[in-house]
Amino acid sequence: MSGLHLRITKYFVISAFCILFLASAIIAIEIHYHLAMFQNESAHSQAMNPLSHHLERALLSSLLYTVIGVFLLVMIVSYFVAKKMSTPLVRMRYAAEQMAGGNWEVRTEMRGDDEVSELGKSLNQLAEQLQAQESVRKQMTSDIAHELRTPLSTLKSHMEAFEDGVWEPTAERLSSCTEEINRLIHLIEDFDRLNDVEAPQFTLQKEHIDISGIIMKAIEAVQATAIQKNIKIQTKLHPFFLAADRERMIQVLLNILTNSLAYTPRGGQIEAAVEEKSGYALLSIRDNGEGMSKEGVQRAFERLYRDDPSRNRRSGGSGLGLSIVKRLVEAHSGEVWIESSKGEGTAVFITLPLGKG
Repeated sequence: MSGLHLRITKYFVISAFCILFLASAIIAIEIHYHLAMFQNESAHSQAMNPLSHHLERALLSSLLYTVIGVFLLVMIVSYFVAKKMSTPLVRMRYAAEQMAGGNWEVRTEMRGDDEVSELGKSLNQLAEQLQAQESVRKQMTSDIAHELRTPLSTLKSHMEAFEDGVWEPTAERLSSCTEEINRLIHLIEDFDRLNDVEAPQFTLQKEHIDISGIIMKAIEAVQATAIQKNIKIQTKLHPFFLAADRERMIQVLLNILTNSLAYTPRGGQIEAAVEEKSGYALLSIRDNGEGMSKEGVQRAFERLYRDDPSRNRRSGGSGLGLSIVKRLVEAHSGEVWIESSKGEGTAVFITLPLGKG
């Protein structure tokens, strides 16, 4: 018998004993009182005394045997009721211990819809989430190692070539090393930004801004790249005021525009627009680039995910930009999603609540 099972059984038995003792005492007193009163009031009290005493003893004996029988029955019932109550709790304790030991696959079998069953189901959901988080952590660790390995391997091969005299340290080759170092720096900076956004102490510095003006500032920041690739950026903007963090929103738009420029071919075009929809500002950035697969659309906001795994960071970025976008938009009480298909371009949509907030 487990400790919880024993405690519940003991509480039931003690409670039943107290109730039975109190009820028996009251009934015994009542029997004695009424029989005594009957004897005093009876005209033939002397002749009735033996009968009254015999009746009183019979009643009290019956009461005693009834109490003993009920008490034994209560003990048996309490044992099984306590077992039924404690079993799911013991199972949940076992599951929690297994989870603490790193076994995320453990589950508790719960039936019914009472509070204990709901607790067990919540524990199962927690185990599922922890298992998913562990899977994500392992995948992320592998992805980070891959992301760091590529530039470091390139730098190592360059340095060895310089040391062995195979290559002369020309300006072009040194510039290639500098590019790899810059990519590592950008990757680390992206991780820092993402950690900042996900930190519990993260707060937005909101102010009343025109979102169309913020979009134009972001476009100006990437205009040089657009000109180099002969990509035309068109706008359909109108003044829409809302409460937002100016710098964070510029960061969101820069990440989206940078992705669009990276995957839009030379001579392509990008359109940035904003309109009002049901009390929200609907921002959209569309391109006529290569588009994304269905899986890519579903997983675009995951850390380090790129639609084409064969892409390196030269064409595919760090894979953290959209993760940062999603968390910043959600921090503004908004939503972000992607609509795309292979060969038909990509559209990124953002909704933000209008007004002063």
